[in-house]
Amino acid sequence: METFTADEIAEIVHELGLPAQVETDENQFVTIEVDDDDFGWKIYLGDDGPFFRSIVLTAHHTVLEDPLPFANKWNISHVAPIVIFDNPATESPQVDDDGNFIVVMFWRIFFWNSVSKEYLSHTIASFHEDVCELLGLEMVDEEADDDVVSVPVRGEHDPIDRLLQIQLELRLRAPQSSRELARSLKTTKYEVNNVLYHQPELFEKAGTSPPMWSNKGDIK
Repeated sequence: METFTADEIAEIVHELGLPAQVETDENQFVTIEVDDDDFGWKIYLGDDGPFFRSIVLTAHHTVLEDPLPFANKWNISHVAPIVIFDNPATESPQVDDDGNFIVVMFWRIFFWNSVSKEYLSHTIASFHEDVCELLGLEMVDEEADDDVVSVPVRGEHDPIDRLLQIQLELRLRAPQSSRELARSLKTTKYEVNNVLYHQPELFEKAGTSPPMWSNKGDIK
């Protein structure tokens, strides 16, 4: 099994352009705070360091409506699930001081089979984009881009390579978030992120909430 230290995981977060602060409490429980003015979430590493074998990515949010339909709708279309915790005293969903329902998005990653740094980078990036969506930091107008020409995925011939599709789409309109690219290319943002984050020589990003992507150079 592969292992990572807290500093190694924090460095992966930093390389994504996100803040990362390693915190250790009095019980030697280690967390990484990913927090700025727009967003905040945590990576829990536990107390079995310094060489950790798993992490848990978590983000808290509050909703006004019944949290169960909210969570069910989210979980149908996202990899990182949302869970609802009951208050043991009331046996009903937990609420904050304002009476809003508390929901938690999480993603546990075990370091089985020599998990790579690249895999962790892609997974953390995907989780952060879900955090942005959950917190309403990425609001996409479904009608704003109706007149933008996108690259078709299927036609008379076999689909062109996904990497080339993304390059072409960014030549038509840049910068774009991975969610906008996924919508244009009729795929998932996870597939788009897998290409973007694994081709740093071809793509560059700006910002974090969400990252906005452009081509680094002309398509050959």
